[in-house]
Amino acid sequence: MAVQVSFYTDAADPLVYACRLIRRALTAGKPVGVRAQGSDAVRLDELLWSFDAAEFIPHRRWDGTTPAAFGEVLLVDDASRLPHRGLLLNVGDDMPDDALRFERVLEVIGRDPSAVQAGRARYRAYQEAGARLDHFSAAS
Repeated sequence: MAVQVSFYTDAADPLVYACRLIRRALTAGKPVGVRAQGSDAVRLDELLWSFDAAEFIPHRRWDGTTPAAFGEVLLVDDASRLPHRGLLLNVGDDMPDDALRFERVLEVIGRDPSAVQAGRARYRAYQEAGARLDHFSAAS
């Protein structure tokens, strides 16, 4: 069965929008892994602590050395290291090598021209790989 990939485009702040998607996925009881690198990983980690003052999104930057807790969002720089194949949210600029092994992949695309171009390239790559694709506007 082909992976379902959902693209959320035109996000004013892709990492804030990613927090919203993470919260929704957790509510649905899905295991969530997030591929984020460099400064995006640092900022996303900070946002998940402060995104919503009324609730807590359990998460950590995961190095694979300790077991993952149920319901915990794992932030990784390499999606292949995730201990599950549930939901992958990619905030990187390229398609993760093993993205097609997940049940579902979410891609958040910002408004920056380079991000849009990279998102289009990922869309084509998933399309050529036979993924089931859908698209939603993240514009607020």
